[in-house]
Amino acid sequence: MVDLHIDIDDDIDEKVAQMPEVKETALDVAERVADIARSTAPVVSGDYRDGIEAQKTKNGARVFASDYKSAWVEFGIPSRGIGAQFNLRNAAKTAGLKFKKKS
Repeated sequence: MVDLHIDIDDDIDEKVAQMPEVKETALDVAERVADIARSTAPVVSGDYRDGIEAQKTKNGARVFASDYKSAWVEFGIPSRGIGAQFNLRNAAKTAGLKFKKKS
């Protein structure tokens, strides 16, 4: 019988996130999500669509919408009967990403 023991650094996630290959892949994925989100964005003035960007961050990349109406588009305005469109979330799902609930 073999006794096998594997030690994994507690900060392995941070170390992996700092690898150049991971950072570049994260930016590529973020740009793909942003492209999908822009292509599916509701267009009234174009400000929301044009404000969707991918950005490199310290630990990878992010996608965000900078127009002041972005939260309204994403989450809706229930008090006015305007439903959420989840444009950014749906773009991420279309790109093959999955969301985990925070525990």
